[in-house]
Amino acid sequence: MKVRNLGCSGGLAEGLFTTSFLLDERTLLDGGTGVGLLSLAQMNQIETVLLTHAHMDHIAGVAMMLASLSEHRHKPIILAAPKEVLEAVKAHILNWVIWPDFSKIPNEQTPVLEYLELEPLQRLELNGYQVMPIPLSHTVPSFAYRISKGEGAFCFFGDTGPTELVWQTLNQQPVSDIFIELSYRNDSAELAGISKHYTSVTLAEDLAKLDEPSKVHIMHLKPGVEDQIIAEFSDQSKSLPHSFDLCQEIETFNI
Repeated sequence: MKVRNLGCSGGLAEGLFTTSFLLDERTLLDGGTGVGLLSLAQMNQIETVLLTHAHMDHIAGVAMMLASLSEHRHKPIILAAPKEVLEAVKAHILNWVIWPDFSKIPNEQTPVLEYLELEPLQRLELNGYQVMPIPLSHTVPSFAYRISKGEGAFCFFGDTGPTELVWQTLNQQPVSDIFIELSYRNDSAELAGISKHYTSVTLAEDLAKLDEPSKVHIMHLKPGVEDQIIAEFSDQSKSLPHSFDLCQEIETFNI
């Protein structure tokens, strides 16, 4: 499996793009502003979008992509997520007020978009992958996706703060790679707690719950404080058995 990083920032600034990763050219993992790095032809190859949660930095690019493709698709893009996430998208984003309802464009018989409801903690075969949503702990329903194909397996996290179920699940079904957020400096612990994101302290504490060593790819750092966050995490993670790297845009991971 090839996972290409289109965007991994926790905010928007020059040269920074929000969360979107492309799996083997045909599956998007979240759809933030990084989607805009794709050509129209590359967008048209996408079959499925796996959405972790409905916050704007994870769906803005998909919303715009649907408009770009509305006259080019021969079959709909599938937006897949658990029920709570899809209901939020339908009610608050693709609602004809914020943005058009592309499940009815150009018409209900041949729409640009179709929804696929996923059941948490249940595996589903999707585009040749085994996909399982795992609930996280965020201000809105948010999920990690354990994705496997053949001998390869990884876990892609949506936004979260300290959580439990995902670590229990990954201890039962290990993965080689983890893509996970680290949003705030340690001195922003109060803000991280209110918004339910990780700091270096809380992420290190959670990663200590993982039994098997993994390659941990850090993403979603807030703009302007990346160096401080990474320095803090380097100190906090010294005793952990995992390997760590900071996600970089246009980077490809082979899993």
